[in-house]
Amino acid sequence: MREDVPVILGPTCSGKSAVAARLAAALGGEVVSFDSMQVYGALPIGTAQPGPEELSLAPHHLVGFLELRDPWNVNRFLPRAQEAIRQIQAREKVPVLAGGTGLYARALVYGFSLMPSDPALARRLTEEAAAPEGLQALREELKSAGAPPGDLLQNPRHLLRAVEVFRLTGEAPWELKRRTQSPRKGFRQFCLMPDLAALKERIRRRTALMLRQGWIEECEQALDLGLESSPTAWQALGYRDIAAWLQGKWKGSREDLQTLLANRTIQYARKQFTWFRHQHPGTLFLPFPEFAEDTPGRLADEILRRLAGDDSPCP
Repeated sequence: MREDVPVILGPTCSGKSAVAARLAAALGGEVVSFDSMQVYGALPIGTAQPGPEELSLAPHHLVGFLELRDPWNVNRFLPRAQEAIRQIQAREKVPVLAGGTGLYARALVYGFSLMPSDPALARRLTEEAAAPEGLQALREELKSAGAPPGDLLQNPRHLLRAVEVFRLTGEAPWELKRRTQSPRKGFRQFCLMPDLAALKERIRRRTALMLRQGWIEECEQALDLGLESSPTAWQALGYRDIAAWLQGKWKGSREDLQTLLANRTIQYARKQFTWFRHQHPGTLFLPFPEFAEDTPGRLADEILRRLAGDDSPCP
């Protein structure tokens, strides 16, 4: 059985799902997603979940299995992903990890070397701290993680941040900082790096396609199911903008909405480029100038070549 577990990284719309499915098919493996929003069954279009072609090539895990009301964060993701990997390997299959949520990938491959954050949780903690005896309750909660360093408990801002990390991970931030910065043994990371201009155009085309496929209608249905009150799913890219447009809070044509959604996605892709370049040391970056029908297959073949030990330059 192959030792290395391939990890397919890359910005949104770079073809990760297609490459991972083809790679898994070639290896006789199964795909484990580390996308933080593709977990929601009610949001297949807007979160760009793997389509019928990818699903037919290999079994997929951690895709479309959660209800909108269910929270999802890195602390919930890790044991599920680790168990999926264990079960796949127990069947003598190869797990292929793929997704665009950098924090999840980093936590799985490196451990918690960065401090995770959650804006919604941060707001709730601010509200808790404002209640009578709120700060003291948060101090007691943090003390359960062990003795904090220095005057951490006396600084409200530092206290709130520390409790945020503790609730997200189950561990104190000062303990997480002691973790190694090196990848854990057994993972091989590959990052798809398309030309930015080509990626922008692909994002614009995909946004238009998603709207034609019913993204707006999907958002309407999700709103009826309580999307706005979801602790995690409401953070999915694009749904707030569509909801504001549907509710008349943002004025503009459907074409204006399409442009806004595409621009939001391009901004997100830029952030992902930065994240993967700086937060995943040891990753092999796979640049490619344009998208073509055979691009996913060629990238999968390149990764297979690397996994087989061929370290010659990319053709």
